[in-house]
Amino acid sequence: MYHISHIFFLAHFIGICITQIGWVIYPNILFIHPFVILSWIINDNKCIISQFEYFLFGRTFMGYGRKYYVPKFQRYLLYVNFIIGVYVNYR
Repeated sequence: MYHISHIFFLAHFIGICITQIGWVIYPNILFIHPFVILSWIINDNKCIISQFEYFLFGRTFMGYGRKYYVPKFQRYLLYVNFIIGVYVNYR
C-alpha cells in the first residue's frame, strides 16, 4: 500500500523528468528552468522540495537522511538543457 510520501516522491521524480526533457515536446516548460536554478543558487545548491519532503516524512525521494543537495551533474544537465532549449526554440 502506498503512503502519501510515495505520492510526493513520485511527483518530485516526475517533475524532475518533465523539467529536464519536457521542453523538447512543450517548449514553454523552459520558463521553469530559471526559477529552479535561482532556487538552487539562493539555497546553497539544496532542493527546496527535498527539504520539504524531509520536514514532512523524515526522508527524501533520494533516500533516508538529509539528502537535500542537488548533485553537480544534475545541475549542469539542467543548465545545458536550458541553453539548448532557448537556442533551439527562441533563436
